[in-house]
Order: sequence, then structure tokens, then C-alpha cells
Amino acid sequence: MPPPRPAPFTRLLTARSVLDHPQARNHPLDAARIRDLAGLARCGDLSARQVAVPQVLSDLASTTAADLLAPDDVGWHLGHSLAHALEHGVRLWLCEVDRDAPERISAVLGEGLVHVVSFELWPDGGIGSDGADGPDGTAVIAVSPLALVLSLAERSEASREYLRAVLEGVDTLRCPHRAIAALRAAGVAVMERPATVRLARNPVALAYVVVFIYSSLRALPVAFVPGFRGQWWVLWLIDILTAIPYTWGIVEMVAGRRLRWRLVGLATTLLTFLAPYVYFWIHGRDSPPGVLAIVAAMIVGSAGLEAARWWRDRVIVRGLEEAAPS
Repeated sequence: MPPPRPAPFTRLLTARSVLDHPQARNHPLDAARIRDLAGLARCGDLSARQVAVPQVLSDLASTTAADLLAPDDVGWHLGHSLAHALEHGVRLWLCEVDRDAPERISAVLGEGLVHVVSFELWPDGGIGSDGADGPDGTAVIAVSPLALVLSLAERSEASREYLRAVLEGVDTLRCPHRAIAALRAAGVAVMERPATVRLARNPVALAYVVVFIYSSLRALPVAFVPGFRGQWWVLWLIDILTAIPYTWGIVEMVAGRRLRWRLVGLATTLLTFLAPYVYFWIHGRDSPPGVLAIVAAMIVGSAGLEAARWWRDRVIVRGLEEAAPS
């Protein structure tokens, strides 16, 4: 009997998450291990596009480490999957394999790179505590593409020669900095991108630019409010000095990976947002309209965003660990 479809709100809450992949919907998986392998603070931050399901992982069970690095057909296919992962920001590979395949795949890729993340599903519906195969004789494995690149770049001259062959010309626009450094050290002829181009395509960097421009100019109109008796250049200087921490606070409050840093971001945002207006209140008769409303909106909005992220993460973790075969 197929599992019940999740409620529309649940589907909306988990949209574009790891649960979009069949392996995550049809097998109970170890959410904590998936989170750690992806290098994220919570499963809710792992989007669907950051997960790939390369079939070549199952093909690794039929080759050897020496043939892979030659490379044979499987080696070339693995190289294409690695290039795709580096160029598109893929953090995790998932693949359903036969019950006896993980050990053979680990022998080919290297120790510590292949992780069985599926729980054992017993016929009575119970879930075993150890990652293992299900009743249909399969298991789900997970591999970090970044960890694989770093391992191959450090392992031997043969593995570095393999990287030079299969990753030649890979575009580094979205590559992690650690991967770029490892590829350079291994002598891989990658497509270098200027730092300015990488920053221009980085949404976090663009957010910094937009918020910095706004925060550098936001208090200037206040200087022309009737009743202001301070120095406009002092007000503007306060704006400039608080622009960078204000920008950092906004970005960290919204996109920070850990709760304590999101709270620090909220506090920094509030303090630096209020700083120019404190000077105005000291040297003026009336506060700018809407300032207190904006502060209240920031606090309520931050709390609401945190609650939504916590709820999304909880639903995704439950979806991973309680999945059932369709």
C-alpha cells in the first residue's frame, strides 16, 4: 500500500528540499549523517539542487581502483559527475545500490568516502538503528563530491593524474574555495574565473552590495527633517561607519548557518540600524516616523523566519527518517 501523500502545506514547507529525490522519499535515511556529509547546520538548508543521484556510483562496484584511475569508462563517467558537482554546487550524492555493493565501492573510491545512510527497514515496519540494507536487498549510500576531490588530490600521483584527465577545463565559477585550491595543487588545468566575476555571481556578495549602498545613505534624508539641529556630516559618518556591520548583520540574520550567529546578526542589525537615529533623537525634537515600527518588524520578522526554518528542518528530518517504500 503506497504511503499517504503529505498535506499541501507540508509539501510547500519542504519544497525544493532533499525530499524531492526518490531515494529520500522511499527509504528511511539517517538525517544527521546526511546533514554532516553535506557540511550544513541543518537538513532544511540542503536544497534539491545541492543533491544529485549519479548512477555511476553503483557502477563502481564492477571496477577496481586501478582501472578507475586509468581511467576506464566508469572512471570517465565518475569524472563527468565530479565536474557537474563542482560546477553546479552539488554537496551530496545519493545512490541506491545492492546490499553487498558499499564495501566494494568503498574499496574503489577510498576509505571513509562511502557512507551507508539508509536505516534497515524490517518487515514489521520497524527501523533498525544501524545503516543497513532494506528487505529488498538494497541500501542507500551517500558520498560528498568535495571530500572525494580533496582525497584524490592528496592520495597519490596516479589519483592526481586522474583528476588532471577528467576535470580538465572544469569551470570554477561556483566551485568551493577548498576544491579550487586542491585542483590547483594537483595541477588540474581548470577554467579560472576572476574574483570579481565570482563575486558578481555570488548572491551573498550581491546582497552585501545592495544593503551596503542602502545603509550608507538611509539616514541622510533625516538630516533635512525640520527641527534637526545636529551636523549632517556627523549623521552621514555614523551611517558609513555602521554600514558594514549593518550589512553583515542583515545577511547573517537571514542566512546564518547556526542559531547563535543568527541571533548575533539580529542584535548587530538592530544596534547599527538605530545608531544614526540615536544621534538624531539627541539633536532633534521628533524621531523619524516609522523607526520604532521598523525595529519591531525586524524583531518579529526574524523570530518568524527562525520559526519557519526550525519547522521546515523538523519536517524534513521526520520525512527522511520515516520514509516508506512506495
